[in-house]
Amino acid sequence: MTALNGPALVVIRGDSGSGKSTVARAVQYRFGKAECAVVAQDNVRRTILREHDEAGGFNIDLIEMIARECMARGRVTIVEGILDTDRYAGMLERLATAANRALFYTFSLTYKQTLARHATRPEASEFTPEDMRGWYRGHQPLPFADETVFDASWSTNAVVNRIREDLHRDCSTTPRPPTE
Repeated sequence: MTALNGPALVVIRGDSGSGKSTVARAVQYRFGKAECAVVAQDNVRRTILREHDEAGGFNIDLIEMIARECMARGRVTIVEGILDTDRYAGMLERLATAANRALFYTFSLTYKQTLARHATRPEASEFTPEDMRGWYRGHQPLPFADETVFDASWSTNAVVNRIREDLHRDCSTTPRPPTE
């Protein structure tokens, strides 16, 4: 896959353990070097800033700044994370407005399904089921976006292929101008 014309935004949301990071990396690897950027909420919030996820947190602004700069440089930009609707919807809407194309995806899994997926991850011992219970939000639709919803029946490969197909299909149409 080669870079697409103009900045494209891909947002992948869902609960901890749902597969967002795995999917984001797999989509990124389908592009050539330096054509696609992944802006991971956990990386910005926990690794770069070492802050808790809270309303008005600096991570929200920093995610937006990084994503905007990646799009300004023509990168397909994937923003992935739990991205709680109450805290992140405003930022995601601003990013969607700034992008030529914006595609939104969310995982809708039960708490038990996220636990089962989490158990297969290399970092499974880094946090407990109780931690995950505290982070679990369930499906949280964004008020401004038509999100594609993935349930437990979707394999990682199927999700990656769907996003890839959507990017190609969307690329064949005229990019939408930013709304004022």
